[in-house]
Amino acid sequence: MRRYSRAIPDGARDLLFGECRARRNVEKTLVEIFRSRGFSELATPSLEFYDVFAGNTAAMDDEMMYKLVDAHGRILVLRPDNTTPIARIASTKLKGFVPPLRLCYNQHVFRISRYMSGRYDEVAQCGIELIGASGKKADCDVILTAIKALTGALGGSFRFEIGHVGFYRSIIDSLPFGDAEKEQIRSLIASKSYASLDTLLAPYADKNSACLALMELPRLFGGKEVLSRAEKIAPNDAARETLDYLSGIYDTLCDMGLEGNVMMDLGLVQQIDYYTGVVFRGYTHGYGEPVLSGGRYDGLFANFGVDAPAAGFAVDADAIARSSDAGTSSVRPDVLVYYAKDIGAAYAHASELTEAGYICEMSVSDTLDKAEEYARARGIHRIDITDGGVRTIEL
Repeated sequence: MRRYSRAIPDGARDLLFGECRARRNVEKTLVEIFRSRGFSELATPSLEFYDVFAGNTAAMDDEMMYKLVDAHGRILVLRPDNTTPIARIASTKLKGFVPPLRLCYNQHVFRISRYMSGRYDEVAQCGIELIGASGKKADCDVILTAIKALTGALGGSFRFEIGHVGFYRSIIDSLPFGDAEKEQIRSLIASKSYASLDTLLAPYADKNSACLALMELPRLFGGKEVLSRAEKIAPNDAARETLDYLSGIYDTLCDMGLEGNVMMDLGLVQQIDYYTGVVFRGYTHGYGEPVLSGGRYDGLFANFGVDAPAAGFAVDADAIARSSDAGTSSVRPDVLVYYAKDIGAAYAHASELTEAGYICEMSVSDTLDKAEEYARARGIHRIDITDGGVRTIEL
């Protein structure tokens, strides 16, 4: 037997029965919410040219992409991100659109996870892109759509965190660190590794107040009091302007009765580095990773020749489905329809049952005894026999 003929690759998983239903239900709920908010659905190829994601348009590390070569020797990738291909479409098939352009999607992304990370490499995502609009109204529109998506998929069982990368960038750009050091600092802030961050920055803290601000950044999460604490350590006007903007958005959400679900996190610095403004994440109880992630990325579309501001988010439909604990139980029919001769009558009766809301399965057994044996094994409590009229057996 071939070594891997009965295995699946690292980072992959099979979905069985209830798990499939749970994912489809989540996807259906999210897409319907997006459409109700005026977003039009599109789909991009699973295979894209590597150039779409390389260079200045890179949304993630090169090592995270699954690569292959086509028949002409050109490098392709399995789509690692949904926003970048949509930027490609906006610069080609939708060039000259009247802004704002509202787009949504329901498709998979493929990313190579770090070894032993426990994450899956194929993820079902549903999300939106609002292209050609900026400012508080646009950001609130995207954020409120994200909260609506979580409410529809999870009910009230979620936590929503908002931040602004401008606060972090206004601090880090004032410091004489190289790109490698800045990335190390960003990573430590994102993971809230307080001790490691303090150790790295302590030698500079006495000479530069911005270093003290960076050391405090992972601790700046909570309610409105976060802004007061942040104002005390803001090293420049750009940082203070960011806090004023974020305060206005937070107040809007609280005025709408969302204070119980929303927190601020100024240490929220996304892994994908094309964010330029407001950033946010959504979490659900009992699941450690974000189930929703997004923000503003005004510079991305310019890389494709469309100088347009943009914001959006993606929902991990698989994660939300797993959090529902759907299990792997298969569908159990309400009725088993058995026939000996007249297939037409049997299928006509089955159609009537399904239209009435029953889950109906056609028997493939040769005899009624075998049909009854199968029904008992599956836990089906009713058999309809359609030869010469309809006769029902209750089991």
